Amino acid sequence: MATNLPRMLRSLLKAKHAAATQELHFLKEIAERIPVAAAPGRGTSTGPARRRTLKCPRCSRKFARPVHLGRHLSATHGRKMRRA
Repeated sequence: MATNLPRMLRSLLKAKHAAATQELHFLKEIAERIPVAAAPGRGTSTGPARRRTLKCPRCSRKFARPVHLGRHLSATHGRKMRRA
């Protein structure tokens, strides 16, 4: 068993290096997809922010997109809003 120890250590180090390389690649991919936060008061880096104009009819929450309002209604209030 002592003769296999160096081979096992090399194998473990190789696997550790491969895992670290894969993790770094994964983190770089994720970092490319996450928008970078701008300095306070300067808006976002992806463009101007949408105003929250859609108000929930059952509470005081406001949303910028109808999809977000619908998700909120179904998750919080238990139903989806019907189309007008």
